[in-house]
Amino acid sequence: MLLRFIVVFTGISHFIYGISALFDPYSISEYTRYGFSQERIAIGVFQAVFGVILIGGLYFDKLKFLGASGLSLMMVGAFATRVSIGDSIIQSVPSVIYFLLNSIIIIKSLKTLK
Repeated sequence: MLLRFIVVFTGISHFIYGISALFDPYSISEYTRYGFSQERIAIGVFQAVFGVILIGGLYFDKLKFLGASGLSLMMVGAFATRVSIGDSIIQSVPSVIYFLLNSIIIIKSLKTLK
C-alpha cells in the first residue's frame, strides 16, 4: 500500500514537473539559471515520460523499475546541478528526497522482477 502511494506520488510529481519545464515561465527561467536552457525541452520530456512509465509500473513491474531508475538518475543530475550552481541546502533537498523515494521503488521492484 505504501509503495503504491510512493509510485503514484512520485510518478505524478515528475510528470507535472516535466510538463512545467515545457510551458511554465518560472520553470523555463530556472532552466536558464541552471545552465540548461538548450536541454530544457529534452529534460522535461524525459521527466514527464519517466513519470508516466512509473505510473504504468502499477500494472507492469518492469515499467516500475524502468521509470524509477530513469528518475533516480535524473535526480542525481539535479542534485549535482544544484550543488554546482551554489544553491542552498533547502533548494537541493527535493532532488535528494525524490532520489530516495525512487531508490525505494527500485529496491522493492527488484524483489518482484526475479
